[in-house]
Amino acid sequence: MNDKSKKSNKGDNGKSEAAVEAEVVEQEHDSGFAAEMEELKRDMHSAQIVEWMQKNRQQLMAGAVAVVLVLAGGSLWMERAKTQKDEAATLYHQALAAKESDKKQAMMELVIKDFAGSGYASLAHLYLAKSAEDPSEHLNALIHGGATKEIAWQARLDLAEWYLNHDKKSEASALLAEPVGTQYEQLRHYLMAEAADTAADKRTHLQRSLDAPSNDSVLKAKVESMLSQLDGAQSGS
Repeated sequence: MNDKSKKSNKGDNGKSEAAVEAEVVEQEHDSGFAAEMEELKRDMHSAQIVEWMQKNRQQLMAGAVAVVLVLAGGSLWMERAKTQKDEAATLYHQALAAKESDKKQAMMELVIKDFAGSGYASLAHLYLAKSAEDPSEHLNALIHGGATKEIAWQARLDLAEWYLNHDKKSEASALLAEPVGTQYEQLRHYLMAEAADTAADKRTHLQRSLDAPSNDSVLKAKVESMLSQLDGAQSGS
């Protein structure tokens, strides 16, 4: 059966491509089965084999069709996943290129709605969190949603910093209590120093921030300056 015939069958009865392909394979196996019987009779003269194949024909055919369905289904799923990823990428980059802020925000929200759980939905949450008056909704979605652990860590620290800037120290401390990845510990301890109630606790966290692997030279210089000021205040008292 050629491609034109397959498309016609699909259009007439509404069956999926996988189901049509399975029917085609079954028809091909039907004709092939008879040919195999004749070949066995001629070349092997084995009545036992012929009888076994005839008795188990249905099981053999069902197994062949099942394999085709599994392979076709997996292929269709992969193709659909790739299509969705391409659509999410297109919409996200169109949103970035939009001139009007209202249009940009609406498109970012559409990325989140239509492609929830995707990497582009996470990027849209991050973008909207930066421009939101209250970013907690977007950052919490990243912390508790399907974002990668690195994005979730960054969202947790961003939300803790926002809480500190809005006099919500207890909420910030709760977020900072849990360790994050090594490369995020510098910022976590700096924020914990900001949330500390005593000079001793502040100094402890500033020192831990300084000792952590640094990926932010500006923050490192700020921590060093704060430590120097604490040491100066302590020596002068």
